[in-house]
Amino acid sequence: MDTFYEIKPGLLSSSCLALGFFDGVHPGHQVVIRTAVKRAEALGAIPAVVTFKEHPRSLTLGKSPPLLTLIEQRLELFEELGIKTALVLSFTEELCRLDPEDYVRSVLVECMGAKSLSVGFNHRFGRNRVGDPDLLRRLGEKFGYDVNVASEIIVDGSPVSSSRIREAITLGNVEEAHRLLSRPYAVAGTVEHGDGRGKQLGFPTANINVPEEQVMPALGVYSATARMPDGKQLPSVVNIGRRPTFGADKPVTTEVHILDYDDNLYGKTLSIELTHYVRPEKKFSGIDELKAQILKDCEQTRQYLLPAQPR
Repeated sequence: MDTFYEIKPGLLSSSCLALGFFDGVHPGHQVVIRTAVKRAEALGAIPAVVTFKEHPRSLTLGKSPPLLTLIEQRLELFEELGIKTALVLSFTEELCRLDPEDYVRSVLVECMGAKSLSVGFNHRFGRNRVGDPDLLRRLGEKFGYDVNVASEIIVDGSPVSSSRIREAITLGNVEEAHRLLSRPYAVAGTVEHGDGRGKQLGFPTANINVPEEQVMPALGVYSATARMPDGKQLPSVVNIGRRPTFGADKPVTTEVHILDYDDNLYGKTLSIELTHYVRPEKKFSGIDELKAQILKDCEQTRQYLLPAQPR
């Protein structure tokens, strides 16, 4: 997938665009993106996304909510859905001040060659967010593109939204997040050196440096799938917490024990797909009790993720 980060006239001559921040790339977002891909097939154009690296609230409100997906994760998901080109913009004051028509003309038409636009029902754009799907349609008559507006997706009587998924994750309900996202929630980061305590206990761990802007689940132990640098997916036990057995006031860490695996991963990036909540974090009376519990956590994870394999 081609990725651009600057607005330049003529980047694409003919495209069908999905527009949005798409945090989480949840089913509602997927409808918007798949519509753009289908329109591109029909029109012989390039399926593309125009999105932002930072959450729009980072400028408008001075802070943004924790993200479900970092830009690298979103780009990967876009490509899996069939997108061939992405324009990733920074949410600057200059961009915020653009009149909606100027934004459509300079970014969507002159830069990306828009022949069709796909947006969500609540899409907003332009100065003071006054642009909406109706305005896009009116401008489409002038600039020669069509507009497709996706309806909201309802699950259990409520709309699927990034905020709803974010709340489930912060409560530790990764199963609910999985249902709402249509895939497991994933955190990603670089493997860093820890204190080696996991290896001393017989359960070597990879310490993941998760970027602070990403949503983190409630403290506790989770079953997960570790997506390795070579693409392999391996069952894992993840501890997100302060390791209270080894002292108080420790910083929160994300430690991943990959079952039946002990290769060097330092400096590599792992994506950890959280599948099940196992238990809350707990202070143990000693090392033997802790090791016994970790064995139970590993067995529980095997039951969750390897039900058909002999143990």
